Amino acid sequence: MRVKGKRSDGARAKHFFLLFALAFVVVILIKSFGSGSWHSKAANDEEHNLNKIPAASLTASKDNQVASDTTITKNEAVQDSNFVEFVFSNLDGESGKEGTVIVQLMPEWAPLGVGRIKELTAAKFYDECRVFRVIHRFMAQLGINGDPKIQKLWKKEIKDDPVKTSNARGTVTFAMAGPNTRTTQIFFNKVDNKYLDGQGFAPFGKVVSGLEEVIDHINEEYVEKPNQGKIQNRGNEYLLKEFPRLSFIKTARFVSSADVK
Repeated sequence: MRVKGKRSDGARAKHFFLLFALAFVVVILIKSFGSGSWHSKAANDEEHNLNKIPAASLTASKDNQVASDTTITKNEAVQDSNFVEFVFSNLDGESGKEGTVIVQLMPEWAPLGVGRIKELTAAKFYDECRVFRVIHRFMAQLGINGDPKIQKLWKKEIKDDPVKTSNARGTVTFAMAGPNTRTTQIFFNKVDNKYLDGQGFAPFGKVVSGLEEVIDHINEEYVEKPNQGKIQNRGNEYLLKEFPRLSFIKTARFVSSADVK
């Protein structure tokens, strides 16, 4: 005689056991996959991407990621040196005529401004920047990157530093359009511009080498003709076509105090 009830319970128990075993195997496989090489690579890639970002992203949103040659590591964003060597080209509007300027950064004058300049220099931001505004017996202004994509990375403004020293000849200062609007544009004071002190222009550094030999030979022929809006939108493509004789910064790099003559 068959006992249908007992046989049915045994079948159900066997079926339940098979399902449980299958579930256990799946869990083990998932855990093994998660701890394997794929997971480790993904984690390493994510850490690498966070540590290698445009310098602008250190002060702006991480969403503003633009692939460019200015990509640097966080450790390179702030250098210990307070001396920056600017190599200028097209002096007096002559192709290939070059000269070197050493600027000593002065954190005690403008700590926020110096911090931004160090980030910009580490990112090689000033390479190929044209001196687009030069007024005789006043100043020489630059600081709009030749690549509009790179320029947009640096649109975040920094707060003002209090004015602690005068805009004397040879000092270097951020250009601005009102309170707390400093970004990337800077100017070299070609003469004593003391009247700028009361307008909130805080020098962040001074030329210690190359003032007469280089700064005084930045090409003045275009004065204020280059349009800043067009530079922002088109970069060096616009300037090279319309104002080919502009002086420009070939490179800007940190140097040690021992390298300063």
